Order: sequence, then C-alpha cells, then structure tokens
Amino acid sequence: MTAVELFKILSDTNRLRILNLLYADELCVCELEYLLGISQSNLSKHLRLMSDAGILESRRQNKFAYYKIKDEEIKKHEFLKSVFEIELKKEDFLTEELEKLGQYQQSDITCQSITALICEKAKS
Repeated sequence: MTAVELFKILSDTNRLRILNLLYADELCVCELEYLLGISQSNLSKHLRLMSDAGILESRRQNKFAYYKIKDEEIKKHEFLKSVFEIELKKEDFLTEELEKLGQYQQSDITCQSITALICEKAKS
C-alpha cells in the first residue's frame, strides 16, 4: 500500500474509528458494529475497502469474521504507530470508544449475544 492510498483510508472518520479499535485488538464484525454503532452494511463497506487496500487481514471462526491491522503495514508505515498511540489519543470521542472497548472486554458479552441484540433491534 502506498502512502497516498493510506492517507485516503485515514481521511474518513468511520475508518479511523474502526482502525483505532483494531489497533487495540482483533475484533469481530459484530463487535465493531456494537462498539461503534455503525450499521453492518456501512461497516462492511469500510472493512472491504481497507482489506482490498491491504491494511487489514481477516479470518473466519464459525460464522464470525474477525479483522485486525496487518503488522507489516504498521512496520512499513512507521508513522502509523504515532498516529494511533499519540495523535488519536487527543480525540475525546476516539478515547471514549477505546474505553468502551475495555469495558466490553471485561464484560460477559459475547458475539452471540451481540448478534441476538442486533437482530432484536432490527425487528423493532
């Protein structure tokens, strides 16, 4: 991935929000949807764009798809580390989302319960 392609990806707030959480941990699509409050279709569009660009890698476990930032991209574009560890920490809403991630990780909520909750909301 070129620097220009990377800057295009970083220019979208929702993609920054997604990457901010994925920098902290590998997450399932349903976890991202739950934590960010982004619709599944919108989230999938962003994940596909970032995967196609080569910044994300994914794996499937049963019916769940998990995403993480490719380590090679962090090494290739060293400035990303300071973006995630310093610059994005200056944005209150991104810090709050990381705090929500921490609370989620300490809870008993699972992908299955998130999926059930999302399905219930969709029916309403």
